[in-house]
Formats: sequence, structure tokens, C-alpha cells
Amino acid sequence: MLSMYETLDVKIEERVAWLTLNRPEKLNALTPTTMRELRRFFTEVDDDEDVCVVVLRGAGERAFCAGMDLGWSEQLTKQERVEQGRLGEKTFAMMERLSVPVVAAVHGYAVGGGLELALAADFIVASDNAKMGLVEITLSARPPYRPKMTEDGDPDQPEFGGSAPGWGGVKRLPRRVGKAMAKELLFTGVRLDAARAQRIGLVNDVYPADEFDKRVGELAERIAAMNRYNLRLVKELVTHEYDWIEPHPS
Repeated sequence: MLSMYETLDVKIEERVAWLTLNRPEKLNALTPTTMRELRRFFTEVDDDEDVCVVVLRGAGERAFCAGMDLGWSEQLTKQERVEQGRLGEKTFAMMERLSVPVVAAVHGYAVGGGLELALAADFIVASDNAKMGLVEITLSARPPYRPKMTEDGDPDQPEFGGSAPGWGGVKRLPRRVGKAMAKELLFTGVRLDAARAQRIGLVNDVYPADEFDKRVGELAERIAAMNRYNLRLVKELVTHEYDWIEPHPS
């Protein structure tokens, strides 16, 4: 089933698909190639009856995902800027609609588009070293809140009008933490530590960094032990708020 990937590492073991963003030297920042490869993986895994859960993670010690690759962002024409937003939203929506559960296992930085990707998973667990936020609004802020990487200008800020996270974060974050909390996080562009992320419901659980892989593995193993069709059914019922009065006859 497995394809070869340039920016992803994929392993399937004991009914768990381990999907790893594999650009650690770039903090696993997302590129057009990554988006295309994610879409291919989602298509393949959705039809694989040997997979009961997907665990999404980032390679290296420093980051789950630092968002959109700045090199990609800086080179976009005005037309391409519109299309990259659609590409990201469509790609993340594919993951959200997968038949099986998707768990985002976040360590280090998960900012901007990286957190938007994690939010498209069914839920997030985090290492205690995680730092998370939708930080896009700070890219064109006044000092001292503007990061060094955009001190010469924010490539995503249009000449007229506004700019906001474009890969689904503005709809998924309020669903996770509530509108008022989402607005605070989006207005300030703050990066949360793992403890506060858990307090507000952004992440389900926080594991010590030295136990992170082990604890994520135990969680994945437990979910993978469940019947795949029951997992699919429960995911659909919860996601779409269906009523389930009685099971179908068989």
C-alpha cells in the first residue's frame, strides 16, 4: 500500500499508521510537496482495512510543525496566495474526514499552519515541551511582538484588507476551546505552553517529554485494538451529531 514520499515518513505497524512530517532541518514546515503527499497518504489509508488509527507527528527534537515554509510564502504571486489557502484547507479537511481516528502527537513547536494541521486531527496529545499557537497576526504586528523573521515585512499581509489563518484554524479552534478563548488566542498570537493548552481544552493530555513516545504508543495501541467499523461509526456519529437509536439488523 505504501507509496514513497519525499517529505513524509510512513510506517504501518499493528494496525497503527505512523505519519511523520519529515523535514526536521526546517522544523517540518509545510511545502506544496508536503500538501500533495499528505493528500496521497489520506487517500490510500482511508481504504486500508489494516489501519485502525493514524498518529500524526513531527520528526526531530524541536518541532511538530512550524507552519507554512517561509520560502514558499515569500515566492507566491497574488493568485498563488489565494490557491495555497484553498490547498491547505482542502488537504486538512481530507484528514478530518478520514474513516479512522487521527491523533496529533505534538512536541516542540506547533505554530501557525502547524497547529491548524493538528486541529484537523480528532484530538491532540502533547509533550510537556510543546509550544502552540496561531501566531499569524504577529507577523505584521508592531515591535516587540513582531518576530525577527518578518522584521523586513510580512509577505502574507496584503496592501489593503486583512490577513488571518487560512487553513481552517479560525473555525476549528473555536470548536475546540470556545469562541471567547479562541478570540483571545487569535487576537494576541500568543504561544501556549502545554499546561495551559490542556487547561483550555486545546489538548487532551500532556505527557513528560522523556515518556512521550511510549505514552503515545500505548494510546495508539489501545485505539488500534478496537473494531475498525465501530471506530468509523463512532467518529461519524460524534462528528456529525447523528442520533443512534438502535443498531441496524444483520
